[in-house]
Amino acid sequence: MFLRSLLAPSFLGVSLAAATFSGMITTGYASAAIPAPTVPLKLMTVAVQGNHQVPTADILQAFGYHAGDTVTRNDLAAAQKRVGALYSSRNVGASLGEQMKISDKGISVKLILEEQAAGAAAQPTALVLDKVEFQGNRKVTTAELEAATKLRAGGPVSNEQLSADQQAIQALYKSKNVGASFQPQATYPNHDQHVVLIWQIHEQDKSAN
Repeated sequence: MFLRSLLAPSFLGVSLAAATFSGMITTGYASAAIPAPTVPLKLMTVAVQGNHQVPTADILQAFGYHAGDTVTRNDLAAAQKRVGALYSSRNVGASLGEQMKISDKGISVKLILEEQAAGAAAQPTALVLDKVEFQGNRKVTTAELEAATKLRAGGPVSNEQLSADQQAIQALYKSKNVGASFQPQATYPNHDQHVVLIWQIHEQDKSAN
């Protein structure tokens, strides 16, 4: 993920690795509701797990935020990119997951790294999509969303395909005059190259505008 630019702020935590990073950058949330990307939150804690070749102090310095700082999810996306750039500069292959726990207006972050063995050649990793789900859509049917998007179970998945599907979903909602925000969440539950993608859709009522 980090060795290419992030797709868009709404794609926090969903992006695919290339070059030095392998696997998928994932973001897990423990929260009743996911705030918008620009909502300010108080950073409660930052933890790092699984790093051996790159010191924790260096990772935290690259991350750039500390407990007590005010951050948005957009800020955290940029911080993830900086950690990825750090690993690239050290020529250390790794996959990176980020767990977030959101409570009220506070957020706790844990960076979870799986580093390659020193000297191992990093290769781009082919990812296979096992499942695609749409959650939260009420005004646009799942059948309409499936018809508008291209990613299918059993096929490959890439940053470019994710971006194209996001744009297709946005265009579909716009054509129906329905406001919505989209939060894709990607996981690989078997810890291999098989991915589950869930589109979390937060529709807006016209009366709320």
